[in-house]
Amino acid sequence: MGTVWAVVPAAGRGTRFGGEIPKQYLVAGDRVLLAHTLEALLSHPVVAGVMVVIAEGDTDWPGWQSLAGKPILTCTGGATRAGSVLAGLQALPDSVRADDFVLVHDAARPNLAAADLGDRKS
Repeated sequence: MGTVWAVVPAAGRGTRFGGEIPKQYLVAGDRVLLAHTLEALLSHPVVAGVMVVIAEGDTDWPGWQSLAGKPILTCTGGATRAGSVLAGLQALPDSVRADDFVLVHDAARPNLAAADLGDRKS
């Protein structure tokens, strides 16, 4: 069984949500939603790393490079969510092989239960 990587689309503006700040950068508790999401993913033992897909010229991106000793990589998204997911998949490192798993998880969805992620891989 291969390793698991996550592609996290974070290039959207959340226009349906409204507001000046993209929802992935809204503060929830002591951190932005995206930080909670990345922590949920990277704290899981099966996840090897994440590719965060950000908007071109994103001035809100804090520049994180790792969490829990695992890499946080970035790439620029596309014009649509589908385009951003494709960009994230294409930007994954060469070490990600055909028999590895890649999951896609929205940046503004921080409530990922560890048990749910484990169930998906089995």
